[in-house]
Amino acid sequence: MAHSRHRFMVSVAVAVALSGGIRISASAQVVRGHLVDAADDSGIAGAMMSLVDRNGAWLARVLSGDGGLFELSTPRPGNYRLRADRIGYETSFSDFFDLASGDTLSLRMVTAVAAVSLEGILAEGDRRCRLRPEEGLAVTRVWDEARKALSAAQWTLERGYYRYEMMGIKRRLDRDGRHVVSEDRSYQGGYHRAPFVSIPAEDLAEKGFAQLSPSESVYWAPDADVLLSDHFLDTHCFRLGAADEDRPGMIGLEFEPVPGRNLPEIAGTLWVHPETAHLERLDYRYRNLNLPDALVGADPGGTVQFQGLPNGTWIVDSWRIRMPVAATGMTQLQGRIVTTLEGIVIMGGDVLRVHGTDGTVSEANLRGRIAGKVFDSLGVALPGARVFVEGTGIEIATRRDGGFELADFDPGVYSVNFAYPYMERYSYRPEPFKVEITEGHDTPVQINFAAPRISRILDNLCRDVEQPGQGAILPGGDELLHQGILVGQVFDPDGDPLPGARVRIVAIEYELSSAASQHVRTTRLGSAWAGVTFTTNARGYYLACWIPVDTYLQVAVLEPDQEPDPNTLQVAYTVSELIASREERVIIQAGAPYRTLDLRVEPK
Repeated sequence: MAHSRHRFMVSVAVAVALSGGIRISASAQVVRGHLVDAADDSGIAGAMMSLVDRNGAWLARVLSGDGGLFELSTPRPGNYRLRADRIGYETSFSDFFDLASGDTLSLRMVTAVAAVSLEGILAEGDRRCRLRPEEGLAVTRVWDEARKALSAAQWTLERGYYRYEMMGIKRRLDRDGRHVVSEDRSYQGGYHRAPFVSIPAEDLAEKGFAQLSPSESVYWAPDADVLLSDHFLDTHCFRLGAADEDRPGMIGLEFEPVPGRNLPEIAGTLWVHPETAHLERLDYRYRNLNLPDALVGADPGGTVQFQGLPNGTWIVDSWRIRMPVAATGMTQLQGRIVTTLEGIVIMGGDVLRVHGTDGTVSEANLRGRIAGKVFDSLGVALPGARVFVEGTGIEIATRRDGGFELADFDPGVYSVNFAYPYMERYSYRPEPFKVEITEGHDTPVQINFAAPRISRILDNLCRDVEQPGQGAILPGGDELLHQGILVGQVFDPDGDPLPGARVRIVAIEYELSSAASQHVRTTRLGSAWAGVTFTTNARGYYLACWIPVDTYLQVAVLEPDQEPDPNTLQVAYTVSELIASREERVIIQAGAPYRTLDLRVEPK
């Protein structure tokens, strides 16, 4: 179907603002209108209504509301016409009309609903990249539909139509760009006016889409304002893209910088659905970055995803920027320092909820999901287990039926694990599941976990820690045997787990009466076991491997930034002489080498 623009007559009535009527600024001219379907006289909502002058420039625009009603105002009298844009439908124009100073016009615009068909458009034949392509070309038809969505997104943002609940994402990938090493999610409280805003188009045209230096690299993504700007349209050409197996059935509108643009630039593809003519996403790549080949291989670029809402408004609901992380290495033969790719960082954000004056307008879909169950060693559902993604802050507790579901994952390979209190007490962490999330996969990836028996955990405690050989000789000729294992949890004064606390363990087998002189006692202590320090994990647990058995141990929590002086340790009676924290005394029997001891830091 050839693309055309239709002009329709409008009925015009001049409304005079009388005392007690609607207040209109003396300097404003107003057009109140009603957009209706010629077939059944029903109102058309969600159309972008623009007041256009003789030069084709718009002076005001608004989306038609319920029933097709709209209102436009302009500070300048003149000769205008109305333009009605709807995604997936041909653009309609009214006849020109005069808008005199102080006028308020009531217009009824009747338009035939003519759908735009993008199906069957192929990227065959003319593949030239065109700057501002002229009317009648297939590339122009696709750009017109993309432009409508971008204009609606631009207008939605200008009006501050919604408030957004946002989630920021920073993801670190390995150098292959496949395995997720770490991920931080920040849930931004409160409502935000804009989910995503680029810097002004004129700044990008002047400085480029990236600024790179040895100390800092900054990358920018385009928003609707940028893509619609004269600065962008004058420096980028467009053509229809070839079919892409990653976007089956979609029509790609490719763009690239015009020849001679040597600044950091972007080239990309706007993806439009052929049936609905909806703009779904933008994929882009950075150009002219002047990076080493090792970093260019990381494919720097990004995505911007668009979402149309039922009332005709459009928003950016997700965005990503993909950037290489550089490191330095040395060649083996020449000994030259070279730049290498250490990994890839992806920064982005997602809209979780969109709020309007009437409440929640939209909620984000769940995207990639991981679901399953956790069972105990007997195959019974295990509620309250903690399922988490390693390297991230993503975790959830299992339900009463042992089930769980994690959501909102980008494509990639994630390491998923689980924990339960008795496992964490013994610092036991099983091997994680490697879970791959692929794009477009609607159903959750299913995994199940089985918790081990406690006996199995005890059998494997400290297996990765080398056990000391022959121990020191105690008074009386006994050997100090390092066969004990001490586990526990450290709490702060409020009773909360204390991560990063240092637990000091010292052997205190000596009493003052056990030696003829302090000098002798000191020598024995020095030749015995001076002690070790262990650090609690993120949940306040510690694991002390291969500590002495059948002898009294003094256990205490070191104060922050405090390290006992080994010289002082040689002449100290107890740990309390070294540090000001609360201490505990414990003995581990050789016949029962496992012992637990929880510690609580007391306020000073």
